[in-house]
Amino acid sequence: MSERAERALERPRSRRRGCALTALSVAAWMIVGGVWALEHRPGEDWWPTALLTYGPQVQWIAPAALMLLVTAIARRPLLSAGNCAAALFALFCLAGWQITLPRESRPGEAVVRIATWNVYGYTRDRETVQGRILSWDCDIVCLQESARPRFADLLPGWESMRSGDLRIYVRRRITRREVIRTGPYRPRSMALVEAETDAGPVTVMNVHFPRATRSRSMPRQVEPLARYVRTGVTVRDSKFAQLIEHLPAEVPLIVAGDMNTPPTSRYWRRLDAHLSDAFDAAGRGFGHTFVWRRKLALLRIDYLWTGGGARALRCWTEEAQPSDHRPVLAEIALPP
Repeated sequence: MSERAERALERPRSRRRGCALTALSVAAWMIVGGVWALEHRPGEDWWPTALLTYGPQVQWIAPAALMLLVTAIARRPLLSAGNCAAALFALFCLAGWQITLPRESRPGEAVVRIATWNVYGYTRDRETVQGRILSWDCDIVCLQESARPRFADLLPGWESMRSGDLRIYVRRRITRREVIRTGPYRPRSMALVEAETDAGPVTVMNVHFPRATRSRSMPRQVEPLARYVRTGVTVRDSKFAQLIEHLPAEVPLIVAGDMNTPPTSRYWRRLDAHLSDAFDAAGRGFGHTFVWRRKLALLRIDYLWTGGGARALRCWTEEAQPSDHRPVLAEIALPP
């Protein structure tokens, strides 16, 4: 067969490959854009999209990233550029990857270090929990699932407050304690303290929001699963409304806790209208805090938020053990 005939046969094959790559790329773009759109509307208003919103987001990078690799190998620059844009959109807007510039304290500001940690109340490894907290050299520590007596004198010499499964430890002095009732769903309270630190006075709130009305595994059958997700939405509506209602005004404020809500949710957006997410402002990476089966970190549901002039300079997570949640730490500058 002549070279001219071979070229004639190759053209239709090349066009077919080009059409297939274009169709697959468009499908990848539609997946990424569709997931983002559905998480915003209807979002939590419909249980399947609520389930989508509360699920892991990292996997949505894969379709565009795979097509980027394929189109790059096939030397399709326009498709590669589109797939690169879709992969980056999924990485930052869905999966929540953070790249933040270093932040420095301003003249007159002093820095307080705080940690929040769901310590998994069934753990018996008190010494590991205690040793890890002391190694962080914090001024304030907020714990969830810490109702058991083994956590009562966890930090000798520190002042503390307990409300239900919540504890707040302050290395210097607590000047005011308040329990804020948030019924009807358990846990039914939030803890608030006004604390004196080496950096100055700060108000700290500690919260733990449940994922549903009952602590149980997610059902696998459709109807029980739908009820489970709907009740979880109802619980979050109630808890976040109570939190926003009780936010102190015009004081340096830190809100800490396990909120069982990812940054893709409308509840994150509601709270973001009042406070600043410390990891969003000063963290790097995904910041995932919930560890599935003690091995794989998939979701960011534990937070430190700042308000009243307080601002995060640095925020990061540590290893989870012996809990199934990673602790979140931050260095926060308080206003002069």
